[in-house]
Amino acid sequence: DFNNIKYSFAKCCNPLPGDSVFGFITINDGIKIHRTTCPNAENLMSKLAYRCINAHWKSQEVREHIAKLKIIGIDGIGIVNKITQIISFQHNVNMKSISFESKDGIFEGQIQVYVFDKMHLDELIEKFTLLEGVKRVERWDDMDQEHDEDDHY
Repeated sequence: DFNNIKYSFAKCCNPLPGDSVFGFITINDGIKIHRTTCPNAENLMSKLAYRCINAHWKSQEVREHIAKLKIIGIDGIGIVNKITQIISFQHNVNMKSISFESKDGIFEGQIQVYVFDKMHLDELIEKFTLLEGVKRVERWDDMDQEHDEDDHY
């Protein structure tokens, strides 16, 4: 809950309202908000604890955030269609991107959707999980972006 303080969301973990978060004071880019489960969180909290601050969401914060999901399952006829139908019929979900790869009868889909908060995303995940053939649904983040460019240590 920051007023007139420059802050942004860390690209390495894409926090959503409802996620447990903390702020990291960067050298050049104000405060970066990370999920406490971010792959970088342990490193930041242990080595740079003096630059970590408590953060929490304003309850009235209502805007769309990008969430990334990975869906893995058995490749069957129409599975992609079923997944996109869930997205288009799910209340208030717009898609940013979607890609699927299939190999040896197993598919892996990567989807980016706009959601309002973690609860909104969890509802979507639950609907995907109920699809026949879907084995795993998980949030994914740009792990190739190990650290935000501006989090100089």
